Amino acid sequence: MLTKSNSFSRRTLLRGIGVSMALPWLESLSFAAGEKTNAAAQPPTRTLVTFTGMGFHSQHWWAKGEGAGMELGPCLKPLEPWKERLVFLRGLWNEQANKGAIHCMQTGNMLSGSPLSGAEVRTGVSFDQLMAQRIGDRTRIPSLVLGCEGPIPGLQDGLPLLYSSHISWSTAVSPTWTETRPALAFDQLFRTDRNRGDRRVVDAVLEDAKSLRLRLSLSDRQRFEEYLGSVHEIEGRIKRAGKEREAGGWTPSLAAPDRPRPADGIPAEIPDYWKLMNDIVLLAFRTDTTRIATLKYCNDGSAETHTHCGAKDQHHQMSHTQPPELVPLNQFFMAQLAYLCERMSEVKEGDRSLLDNTSIMHCSSMLHGSHDAKQLPIILLGGAGGRLRGGRVLDYLNSPNRRMCSLFLHLMDWGGLELDQFGDSRERLTGIC
Repeated sequence: MLTKSNSFSRRTLLRGIGVSMALPWLESLSFAAGEKTNAAAQPPTRTLVTFTGMGFHSQHWWAKGEGAGMELGPCLKPLEPWKERLVFLRGLWNEQANKGAIHCMQTGNMLSGSPLSGAEVRTGVSFDQLMAQRIGDRTRIPSLVLGCEGPIPGLQDGLPLLYSSHISWSTAVSPTWTETRPALAFDQLFRTDRNRGDRRVVDAVLEDAKSLRLRLSLSDRQRFEEYLGSVHEIEGRIKRAGKEREAGGWTPSLAAPDRPRPADGIPAEIPDYWKLMNDIVLLAFRTDTTRIATLKYCNDGSAETHTHCGAKDQHHQMSHTQPPELVPLNQFFMAQLAYLCERMSEVKEGDRSLLDNTSIMHCSSMLHGSHDAKQLPIILLGGAGGRLRGGRVLDYLNSPNRRMCSLFLHLMDWGGLELDQFGDSRERLTGIC
């Protein structure tokens, strides 16, 4: 809580009844606290993993060249404005994921590289959750784990489909809870008393906000006002989402509900839903509520039909048959990353942007729907705090070390956790840095 002192910590919180809001990175706070020459005064590096299941169109997932002359295949076209911030990785794999030929056995160890048990649920702790356990206490929330599709229950050929629904694992037998409801994801960031849903977050902290404004520089005041505005706007969209789903877009099959209406709304349209979850990640990073996040846009084996992209079949079916309509769907996936890059680049943090201070890895569990997991479609975006240079294609297909876990060692380094080994790797990839 703010005090009358002129000294502030960068971890200063705005508080109100039932609400706690961390602040975005502000130069004035670091200066007042005498932190300008301290490493703690530098904006933190955030780590974001995004995931879409079942790979991409086999003929149109490629990149070549470098820098401004880099060429992107059709699936990657939405990232054209960001190609100089992009690293295209070819040839990486999880060896253990090639011991089962169905989707779930190629997904459950996506972020751990651990062996998968078929008889019972058992894999390994994912690298994002290892970071959360080791260094997550630097923020109020150790990590944010979001998804846009619920878990797939049951078995396929006697194997647990639970693996298809989770990329983040807290223990070898327990996937991390994946929040799919925007309102509850938002509550994780800001609400300390979830029973007080009748008051907006920004309204609850107005007194603290007024006190802080007086002590900020002109440029920081503008950042602060933009931040409060974005919190207010997104909270409003979350509340409207439930009403919109109830009011239109589909007709209930019953004259009256046969179960209680969910308290938290999910947008009826997939593009609105995914954008809202992107914005919650952005808020989490902007406020330094967490520095580690995963966002699973869809499951492996997803049965969603993306009619908004012109699709007529389910995503799973399209991944196998690879019709021309799969390319617009793949482009929709990449448009999510383009949106994140655009929004992150607009957030200034000292001499850099939020994009400069974030490492984004997008991954899928197979190259395309034929269950080819011998090389995985992986791209990196952002600057990782100045340690990642974009505009490159790196080919590891014939390298003696092409383990995904070797890439995870880099991602953990950039996020602040340096390890000698992780999963099946004891060495980092060559050429990344």
